[in-house]
Amino acid sequence: MYTIENLIDDLESFNLWVSSLENFDEKLYFIPIASGKWSVAEIICHISFWDRYIIEEMLPIMKKDAVITGIEFEPMNQRAAEYALSGFTSKELIQLQIETRSKLLSSLKKKTEEEFFAEFIYDGKEIDEYSGSPHSLFNYLCGFVWHDVHHKKQVEAFLSQQMEK
Repeated sequence: MYTIENLIDDLESFNLWVSSLENFDEKLYFIPIASGKWSVAEIICHISFWDRYIIEEMLPIMKKDAVITGIEFEPMNQRAAEYALSGFTSKELIQLQIETRSKLLSSLKKKTEEEFFAEFIYDGKEIDEYSGSPHSLFNYLCGFVWHDVHHKKQVEAFLSQQMEK
């Protein structure tokens, strides 16, 4: 069974992986990973923005019986992409991700099991349509672990392809 400890370990391991990206050529960070897709820099910044959103907006309201309305994700994704391309180096974006994820982890490590599993209504629904489980902080964050893995695979495939050239 997947536990709170597993969840926190998975969220922490993303920082280790992001740290490993510092070894690649700076130019690779700003090339789209495929036609019509983001660059590595935009992907990393996108995850940083979502981590910050969770810390600032979601953690304070994810409580038992809360009624929560999600945001439109495209405007945030667009802001993250623009931020990533606004003159920062890859190392600065990697550091931003590590710092933001570390803040998220610090907040999560202070939560009780009861807080992780407090059920709430999200976008008018009691049950998450993807997992079939009640909405809770734990379930919400499991979705972000999947999100991390999804983007990690994209970045790894791109970098592997670039290294073969």
